[in-house]
Amino acid sequence: MNLRLDPPPVPPLDPARRAQLRKRVMDKSRPLGHRPARRWIAPAVGAVAVAGVVAGTLVITNRPPADPGVAGPATAATPTGLEVVPDAEATAAFAKSCERRTQPKLFRPLTVVWARRVPAANPRTTEILMIVKGTGGSGVATCVAPSGAGGWDRDPSSINLPTVKQGVVGVTGGISSAATGSRMWMLYRARPEIARIESRLVWKGTASPWQPGHVDSGYAYADNRLTVAVPASTVRQEVRAYDAQGRLLPLVPR
Repeated sequence: MNLRLDPPPVPPLDPARRAQLRKRVMDKSRPLGHRPARRWIAPAVGAVAVAGVVAGTLVITNRPPADPGVAGPATAATPTGLEVVPDAEATAAFAKSCERRTQPKLFRPLTVVWARRVPAANPRTTEILMIVKGTGGSGVATCVAPSGAGGWDRDPSSINLPTVKQGVVGVTGGISSAATGSRMWMLYRARPEIARIESRLVWKGTASPWQPGHVDSGYAYADNRLTVAVPASTVRQEVRAYDAQGRLLPLVPR
């Protein structure tokens, strides 16, 4: 039995492979003549696999809380609850901001699976992050309103409950970098035994402090912000989870 708690090392992508993957992501963000199983509305937002390509690497870890990591610059995060968005408001926001970019269209009636107000790029403002399911085989979509970013998946199982071994699986996320700093956020599907999560960003041997996330109705939201600009290709997000008694839970990425 391997008792190591550190996540396995992830070899860095060489420049040619990184360029190839970035081109593939950008190609998927443009209209295509065929309909793949998954279509992206914006290259910076999509399933966890795509976010990993854009952002570097996603790492889910069960690193013990005593590990301080490497001190890195980060903005403070407050573990407040997320405000529930009424179904009618979420549906209207989806139709206005995201549906015009979703191909094929979701069949009516729509079901709002999860919708919350989350901090926007400017943390003093909010935006609506939602998961909307269509009728029949029209699939499931994610949406960030009012920006219109999001994605569509033909297979609704993309939001199924993770296995006990996995603990959490990524649903959607995004990354941005500007002169004033960098940000990476992710929404995960989380098992019922997970009561709390923490996340941090790691890049080039440096790590930001662990920051509290939000666990809400079977989903977990992590939003990490840095006060320095970090190239998206060098950043990865680490996540760890705890049960209601504060015990660290093992997580294995899918």
